[in-house]
Amino acid sequence: MTRHDSRLGLTADLLSAKVLVWIASVGRDAELTRDAHLYFADRYSRLARVHRAAGRTDRAKDLDRKAREHFDLAGLDGPPFAAAMGMPRPRRFVVTDAVSRTSFDGPDDAA
Repeated sequence: MTRHDSRLGLTADLLSAKVLVWIASVGRDAELTRDAHLYFADRYSRLARVHRAAGRTDRAKDLDRKAREHFDLAGLDGPPFAAAMGMPRPRRFVVTDAVSRTSFDGPDDAA
């Protein structure tokens, strides 16, 4: 739980997201995207932690169940897995001597 997780803030996040989904789906046959399901899963699990910390274990279990449902609907089997990536070989180190060897007799007001 981060220091910004509050019951009111997370509830407002969920409520506003549900309202936006409702507005976007009025008159259409629409389904949530994978990212939307992951967003709801994250918010429900955070809210469950807040309730569990406050001693409301029954409510926390309900919220964990909702989070699990959204995570399952997102269609992910687990966290993103690592993959081997190829990178080009770095260029050789180049030494640059960027100092002038000649003097400049102009005005000394260079900014």
